[in-house]
Amino acid sequence: MTKTPAESQQPARAATIYEVARLAGVSHQTVSRYMADRSKLRAATSEKVERAMAELKYSPNLTARSLRTKATYRLLALVPGASPYFPSRMLNGAAATAQAAGYQLDVVALEGTGPERTARLRRILDGGPFAGALSFVPISSTDLLQAQERIPVVVAGEYDDKMRGQGRISDGSAAQTIVAHLAGLGHRRIAHIAGPQEWPAARNRLAVYRQAVGHAGIEDGGVADADWSSASGYTAARALMADTSITAIFAANDQLAIGAMRALHDLGLNVPADVSVVGWDDHPESAFLVPSLTTVQMDLEAQGSSTMHQLLAALTPGAPVPPEPGPTAMRLVLRESSGPAPSGRRQTRLNP
Repeated sequence: MTKTPAESQQPARAATIYEVARLAGVSHQTVSRYMADRSKLRAATSEKVERAMAELKYSPNLTARSLRTKATYRLLALVPGASPYFPSRMLNGAAATAQAAGYQLDVVALEGTGPERTARLRRILDGGPFAGALSFVPISSTDLLQAQERIPVVVAGEYDDKMRGQGRISDGSAAQTIVAHLAGLGHRRIAHIAGPQEWPAARNRLAVYRQAVGHAGIEDGGVADADWSSASGYTAARALMADTSITAIFAANDQLAIGAMRALHDLGLNVPADVSVVGWDDHPESAFLVPSLTTVQMDLEAQGSSTMHQLLAALTPGAPVPPEPGPTAMRLVLRESSGPAPSGRRQTRLNP
């Protein structure tokens, strides 16, 4: 019998704990124990339950669960309110890990100066209840200690007061891979569009670029200063292209690379036939540019997941403390914007 439009639009029924148990091949009491404290189950049993919950997209009734276990299953994620450079993929990784552990993650933006953020944090904690908090916003040591007297708090990543990434997420070592890639394609003179030097990430990428150029035995065609925007990448690329011997540009982020590619187009140059371009960040749109952008991909989701595991461990008395997250995994994603160096000296058409 054909379904009516109304019937076709009805949402699918949520899976039950009994269906999870049946798919996992365990009792429903075992599933309940998994949600209450998976550390008390054998690893193989936990894995079967976790796979079944994922396959059925099972979402536990947190209210009923809290009443039954006398525990809170809400976690707090604190994010910057007005920074366009916050790595949201870290939050995505943290959220997925929290959900897999049966927790609800409430995301709250903290805006303003340090004192304003402190007052906002206190009001949020007063309004609870939260089992723990993961902060992507810098918290002063005093405020952190005060918050940790109430609930476990883990600070994810390292940022200064203006949300400029430091530490692991500012690692610039992949710039060496970029330079080696371009040198391997026959480029002998390349240039760099640098991000704002008050950012540790921009400084590190520039420093590694300069070292790598010398190590590869090729020429540094110059460094153009920019902010993180496509507009500044456009301006920087037009300035760099006054040197007709430059055959490749390494931009400190994808937005700068996008601006550079537009500038090259306006100068009558083809990417990568005349000039290769490499970016950094692997933003989702970078794969859909024409040509698609060669860029550095950072596994920020894994960083977010790792810090969430630290928080979850802090919520379980006696649980082993997971190791501190290591360096952010990075790889060069090869696409269409980088290619062999041109054989002859190029001609630039400078448009007004």
